[in-house]
Amino acid sequence: MTDIPVSTGADIFITKFSSYIDLSEQEQQIIEEFTRSSMTFDENQDIILESEKSSSAYLLQSGWAIRYKVVPDGGRQIISFLLPGDIFGFQESLFELSDDSVQALTPVTVHRIPAEKIAEICDNYTNLSLALTWARAREHAILTEHIVRLGRRNAYERLGHLLLELLHRLQLVDKAGQSDYFLPLTQEVLADTLGLSIVHVNRTLRKLRNDHMIELDPKTRRLRILDQEALSDVTGYDQSYLGQKEQPASSIQDAIGPK
Repeated sequence: MTDIPVSTGADIFITKFSSYIDLSEQEQQIIEEFTRSSMTFDENQDIILESEKSSSAYLLQSGWAIRYKVVPDGGRQIISFLLPGDIFGFQESLFELSDDSVQALTPVTVHRIPAEKIAEICDNYTNLSLALTWARAREHAILTEHIVRLGRRNAYERLGHLLLELLHRLQLVDKAGQSDYFLPLTQEVLADTLGLSIVHVNRTLRKLRNDHMIELDPKTRRLRILDQEALSDVTGYDQSYLGQKEQPASSIQDAIGPK
């Protein structure tokens, strides 16, 4: 892990949070303050460890990370992917001990927000506090969809559904093309995410290619979804749970109750 100064990194977070709710100039300056310095983690390096105290939240500037748990037999269940523009560690900073781990899947750059700063935001910056609440609600929606994906979809549907979700999540922060994106996921990572064997993942990827649903360049790791509509139909994918349109502050405040 290395601490490095950065000139600016606020744009991706201001854009993302502003898509939830209108931020004041002062609130945008708060985000800029958080992104003036950063921390880097190498591939496979843990950022948060299960059963340890975490006193900070993090803004993910670049790279991919995973949230995961290790089960008693040593196996790993990947709970979610963390992508540029995401915030994580928020709930862990509120607990005595973290209940899962976060690990860099690729080299990542993050900005740390101490727990006391989060409390200050909640007390003094209403719209930014609501934006953080909205971001957590969206993370919950993604997790709910993942539970359904694991419990009620077959291997073909699980993998296709996940590939569509990653495309649209990356598009929301301008990290994907119209139908393609960089996919740094090994078959082992996909297996640990989808509850499948590596052999089953390999066979399912091959079927998706043979059905002309996807193309995957093994050298560049660039994935292209050839027919999003057809793949959405066959996997039951509906991107509405990724809803990213701006919400009036009043509607979010009504949803979470009085301050």
